[in-house]
Amino acid sequence: MIIRRAQEKDIPQLDKLLFQVNKVHSDGRPDLFKAGAKKYTDDELKKILEDDNTPVFAADDGSGNILGYAFCIFETAHSGAMCDVCLLYTSDAADEEDS
Repeated sequence: MIIRRAQEKDIPQLDKLLFQVNKVHSDGRPDLFKAGAKKYTDDELKKILEDDNTPVFAADDGSGNILGYAFCIFETAHSGAMCDVCLLYTSDAADEEDS
């Protein structure tokens, strides 16, 4: 298995995984999650993949099949008493409200 940055060509496979994740949520909480939906449009995914502050990593089986993903967000934590610290959050979501 190879862990690598996801690319635009991976969007169809990421879509399949995003639908699977949403199905788990919509099956368990149909009052909150819409059945048959996914979190991002392909255009939104493309923008996320292009942004170095929101890297997406793909688990590739070595044959180009994506088995999983990790959406990440880089953030610099500021504190008056501490040095700036660069943090990497992982999530199934790339927007900050969901991390």
